[in-house]
Amino acid sequence: MDKMISCKDFGSKCTFTACAGTEAELFEKILEHGRTVHRMEDFSPDIYGKVRASIKEGHCDLEDDLCKYGECCWEESRGSLPAL
Repeated sequence: MDKMISCKDFGSKCTFTACAGTEAELFEKILEHGRTVHRMEDFSPDIYGKVRASIKEGHCDLEDDLCKYGECCWEESRGSLPAL
């Protein structure tokens, strides 16, 4: 089963959704999106745990690359995710 997650899982209006075959691949996509769109440097252990707990399993056919650089993402006033 594929692994998937969305910024909306955290109360964000950002429409980014990522999907990958493994959790490691998914985290690569999440980190890249967080850095390029939300200007996050890195995840704290607390945020990492919340993200990991929010990962869902299923079958994906998503085109998450469309959101990679923010074309479809809403950024908050300072370009960061809301507090988790």
